[in-house]
Amino acid sequence: MRIGERFYRLLGEPAAEWAGVDLPLGPPQARRLFALLLIQAGQLVSSDRIIDELWGAAPPASAKVQVQGLISGLRRNLRSPLGDQPILTRGAAYLLDVRPEETDTGLFTRLAAEGRELLMRQCHHEAAQRLREALALWRGPVLAGVPAAAEVIARWEDQRLSVLEDRIEAELGLGEHDRLVPELRDNLATAPFRERTCGQLMIALARAGRAAEALDVYGKWRQGLVDELGIEPSPAIRALHGEILRDSPGVTACHHPAYRESVVPSQLPPGIPDFVGRDALVADLLAELTPDEERETPRVLLLTGAGGIGKSSLAIRLAHQVAEAYPDGTLFASLRGTTNEPRPPEAVLAGFLRAFGVPADAVPADVDESACLFRSLVHGRRVLLVLDDAAGEAQLRPLLPAGGGCAVLVTSRFALDGLEIGRPVPVDVLPSADAAALLARLTESGEFDEDSVAAQQVLEYCGGLPLALRIVGSRIGDRSGWRLADVAVELSVERRRLDWLRTGDLAVRSSLSLGYRQLAPDRQRLFRRLGLLPTADFPAWAAALADGGEPDRVDGALEDLRHRHMIQPISRDSGTPRYRVHELLRAFAVEEVGAEPERERAEAVERVLGGWLWLAEKAAARLPGSVLRPEPGTAARTALDETPVAEPLSWFQSELHSLEAAVSQAAAAGLGELAWEIAVVAASYFDHSGLYAEWSRCHRRALAAARTSGCARGEAALLRGIGQIHLYWDDYPEATRTLTESYRISERIGDPAGRARALTGLCVVARSTGRPGESRETAKRALAIFTEIGDVLGMAHLHTSYAVASADLDLLDEAEAELDEAWRLCVELDDPHRMALVLRRQGQLHLRRRDPRVAMSCLRRALDLLESLSDELCAAQVRLDIGRTYTTLGQRQAAAKVLTGASSRFTGAGNRSSAAACARLLGTLTGA
Repeated sequence: MRIGERFYRLLGEPAAEWAGVDLPLGPPQARRLFALLLIQAGQLVSSDRIIDELWGAAPPASAKVQVQGLISGLRRNLRSPLGDQPILTRGAAYLLDVRPEETDTGLFTRLAAEGRELLMRQCHHEAAQRLREALALWRGPVLAGVPAAAEVIARWEDQRLSVLEDRIEAELGLGEHDRLVPELRDNLATAPFRERTCGQLMIALARAGRAAEALDVYGKWRQGLVDELGIEPSPAIRALHGEILRDSPGVTACHHPAYRESVVPSQLPPGIPDFVGRDALVADLLAELTPDEERETPRVLLLTGAGGIGKSSLAIRLAHQVAEAYPDGTLFASLRGTTNEPRPPEAVLAGFLRAFGVPADAVPADVDESACLFRSLVHGRRVLLVLDDAAGEAQLRPLLPAGGGCAVLVTSRFALDGLEIGRPVPVDVLPSADAAALLARLTESGEFDEDSVAAQQVLEYCGGLPLALRIVGSRIGDRSGWRLADVAVELSVERRRLDWLRTGDLAVRSSLSLGYRQLAPDRQRLFRRLGLLPTADFPAWAAALADGGEPDRVDGALEDLRHRHMIQPISRDSGTPRYRVHELLRAFAVEEVGAEPERERAEAVERVLGGWLWLAEKAAARLPGSVLRPEPGTAARTALDETPVAEPLSWFQSELHSLEAAVSQAAAAGLGELAWEIAVVAASYFDHSGLYAEWSRCHRRALAAARTSGCARGEAALLRGIGQIHLYWDDYPEATRTLTESYRISERIGDPAGRARALTGLCVVARSTGRPGESRETAKRALAIFTEIGDVLGMAHLHTSYAVASADLDLLDEAEAELDEAWRLCVELDDPHRMALVLRRQGQLHLRRRDPRVAMSCLRRALDLLESLSDELCAAQVRLDIGRTYTTLGQRQAAAKVLTGASSRFTGAGNRSSAAACARLLGTLTGA
């Protein structure tokens, strides 16, 4: 309530504060001088008056000097950290320069005036609150501990009592007569001749049904007045006495406005008999709605979420289950927040007041007055309100009761972050089990098998949206012959999905359209362009590129969509916000964006896909180098901030689904160059993580697009990748076919690096099928090409392959020399991953030479490097070799442990030959 940092107090012990911390005032004389200046704040106080106040008729000879010293001390103590000085000198007088709001007396006066104004307007609750704030400024008797003029103390004490009586009048207006009786008795005992206090006690007793006590209070008070002061009571209190004698309507509880008898409102809409799911949430919210006598504020639950998600159904369900706990009424209002004309709060309040029996001509027109009257009516009662489809915080604030006995359920498509009271309860789509249960219940007359493909497809297309599920159930029930399989076919076409999801007055498109039409034009454009993104979940930068703006300038627009529950935040990977749009909202966006010019849509798609390619390349560059990775193609890149890919594995993991979808989108759009480049760059992560199924799926989609678009380099690169996958799957005929085709295409287009990479894979095929001589010759051919074009990584890889083939031919010295050359090249490249692979081959070579301890040393070094690079598959290969080495050393238990771990990794990746090798070794150990 205070303005600024400085604050002075008279209502209690005199004090000065700066930023809530008491300042020292000095000795008693200084405190008296401070009090005098504060009483006269803003006015000059002469030196003579100060002397008279401090010493009376016999001041010391040095009085003026002492006053000057006291003033100097006060100035030092009251000086603010900013250096300003509140005590000013004007000739032979002093002035405390302070504003009224910087003193407790000034603040008390303002709060009291505001409280009385509210009281005149019948805003009893707000008036009582304001007057309590005023009284809370008193910390004891005025000027406690400081001698002061009796008239000053009496004046302020009289004001305190008047404000106290105003506060009690406000609380009587709220119907709190029972609670006030003890306090009023104490007040009257303290100030026995306060007529207003006596009258308030009489009113409180009468309204509490204790008229006899009220009359007794009057009789005793009148007798005391006559005996002590020799006067009779005023006509006003005598009239009150007469009204109580006659049991007049104005003084009994049953006729008081706050307690007017009326029909208890019961406005809840019918419950939904087939409500299913959200059990944990319902239990939690029911516990929250349990009445608590100790609460001072109402329970307010803010159920927020997208359209059609079941907020209203949940609110009505909860309301019906707790209605008995709120016997004084249940109110319901549709606030029409998603229409072009949300209901004004004064119209809603008028309906509530009429429901409580307030005559229509007595309902205030002013929204604040209506709110005050409503709060007065429900104060002390247990009333439950359901406010459905709120437009925002401003619409809600006047509708909220103040009493702790009330509860409010609000539903809204808006987040309502700015509401000062209430528990946010985000309502999401139904969990898969709940969605299946609802669909099963809705299709009782139809056919539902939770495990059927059709049922799962329908559930997926509806995305857990209760409105969509209800429409499906209704249409199956309404049209004989519809089966879930038919529904799945209808819903599978995204551009027709919303056309099908409608029945009667229920339509998903209409529900979604309400929120979209309320958006500003630029927000509408951003939302519909989410339909151009390859997936329903997306990073913020992708939305910005689709919209044609800068990535760092879209945050406000995305936040607005989040606030309206049209998108949901799902993570902040690598510091980049990520969102999700519900599948049906996405279908709506696809419909809307379809009306934009085709060229603009195509340009937006290329920007977005170019952004994913740019970041994927930057992330892949941070992964271990691969001899399979070709030179970049000609697809356009969209340059972005590289910060998100600082942790490349985490980035690829979060974007894996998006990258796959980006390849599919590029292929569908005829962007073959983008399709194959994204697929080949993503292969770096697929290979590193052993995601062979995803790798194969992604490459085959891109391969079809590359062939259609005539991208020969891309076709060759994709075939090499597919060949590598077949190598991992031990499918050597298919690996030979695809790698040979890749070689021929590279030869045809004059791509020597492509030829060498294809030969690299064929070298492995020959070695793995028991043809070490052919493997050696193939490695020699590839090495010659890599040497000619200066590809050091390829050279290091082929020297290693040549060494392995030589070792298989028992040319161990030649193999060792090749591995030494490979190691030199790895050091030149500063490539720890390639170093680890060379160390593994050196370990195998030492094992062939029956030197298992040196072999183990090489293998351990290789494993440490691979684990530091998080390359689990290559690490598993090294563990297989370590298992062999342990077996040679006779350490069977250690061998079994390491082989079991490696076998599990190979099985998960689909590497059958390595898994079989582990199984054979484990079998040997077990048999032994």
